[in-house]
Amino acid sequence: MIEKFTPHPNMKKVYYTYLAIVAIPLILGGVGVTLAVYVYSPSPALVWVPILSWVVPCLAIACFIAYWIPKYYDSISYALTGDEVIVERGVWWKLKHVVPYSRVMSVDVVQGPISRRFGVGTIDVFTAGYTGMGGTAGPGTRRAEASILCVSNFMELREKILSFVRHRPLFEAPGIGTEMLKELRQIRAILQKQTRRG
Repeated sequence: MIEKFTPHPNMKKVYYTYLAIVAIPLILGGVGVTLAVYVYSPSPALVWVPILSWVVPCLAIACFIAYWIPKYYDSISYALTGDEVIVERGVWWKLKHVVPYSRVMSVDVVQGPISRRFGVGTIDVFTAGYTGMGGTAGPGTRRAEASILCVSNFMELREKILSFVRHRPLFEAPGIGTEMLKELRQIRAILQKQTRRG
């Protein structure tokens, strides 16, 4: 059983909103500085300094990010199998996160005000001690080993993942528990023999 799905299309709206929140004030600030230089500068040629050093770079970066957002959206895919969560993403550098249910410690839902406005949320899947690249252990610093970004049925998916996780022994591969129990019984039998002799 494999359930494959992708983020909700509103993910692009969420990302474009974040871009607008950052880019518009920066660009307007650059335009304001340009106007101030134009009005108060003794040399009209100085107008090009804020345009070339502030406005043009901000516009170029905003255009690049606007181009990247749909590409990033198209690169993301998720899968829930009987044994693991699989997350694949990346426009230029492809990443694939595979998290076995037997390693999952917690499954959190994150939904900020903009995500809430567009009806999507993110599911973060954590394993024991995982902090992500550059992370450190501790509250507020852990990063999820796998994040299911911008899905509309996030609570339903969280419950589905938790239903796979429940009733699974932590950090146990199939068959290991039976082998360990067998070994423990053998050790107990040996110890009982030794105590009878002594």
